[in-house]
Amino acid sequence: MMLPAPLITTNRASYFLLLCLAICLPIAASAYLSKTQPHALHLSDYRSYQCSTGNTQAQRPFRVLTLFYTYATELADTLCANELIRQQFSAVEILWRPRSYLGANHILDEDFDIFWNRHHVVSGLVPEFSNFYTTLTETPTYELYWISKDSVPTLTTDYLKEKTIGFSRDSQSQTHFLQPMSALRQAGISLSAQQKKFYTDPSAIYAAFNNNEVDIISGPLPRAKADDGAKVYTSLIDSAVPSGAWFIKNNLLALDNIHQVECAILNSLAVYAPLFDSINRPTIEQPACL
Repeated sequence: MMLPAPLITTNRASYFLLLCLAICLPIAASAYLSKTQPHALHLSDYRSYQCSTGNTQAQRPFRVLTLFYTYATELADTLCANELIRQQFSAVEILWRPRSYLGANHILDEDFDIFWNRHHVVSGLVPEFSNFYTTLTETPTYELYWISKDSVPTLTTDYLKEKTIGFSRDSQSQTHFLQPMSALRQAGISLSAQQKKFYTDPSAIYAAFNNNEVDIISGPLPRAKADDGAKVYTSLIDSAVPSGAWFIKNNLLALDNIHQVECAILNSLAVYAPLFDSINRPTIEQPACL
């Protein structure tokens, strides 16, 4: 027995009108959308920060590049609050980017007023970088250790035979690639591919160590600990690893009050003191700032 279809039998015109709309509307909508250009989505840049100095007459901002988010906003705010910086610049803009971000063009074009990196990275990009940037201040050296949960790490074939070591994928990393690789090479140790695991950043390396994905990692002494409270063992790789330097662009050196500006920048960089205190290394003394 068939169910009645009152819409079809009693109102045929309405039925065909609805049927036509059901077919035509999607086609019309598709045609409209095909002619409409989608608007680009402008995503916020979560790796930069800017503060205003309040100087609307200044021509440009003071630009800073560093590798880490830690204390980046504090540095910018401190610079923005400095009277000398406020007199010269409209704002302070700070970017934190991976080490690989810095390119030769940034140095040649003097894109940043100051930036932090290691000397070997900067000179590797532009051997004559001193034509464009001058070292403003060296950041403190630090002690680097092998870290293990098993026993005191020793660079012998027997000790490392069945152990895996965590490294950084960043081949320019002193802490997690260059220094440990150099120590192994000097000891005549050749690890198999299975004994080396590579990670994108330091936090991933420490997480792998805590999750027992690797047996040994390298790091500063404050990182020689396990999240679960397990005892860890260390052995020294190097007692004085250079951490890097702040570089200032040469164009700024032409300012009449460059000594005062340098002092303003150096005093603002004091926001990083807790970071270096944590690795128990003294800060490098700077010339007296008035």
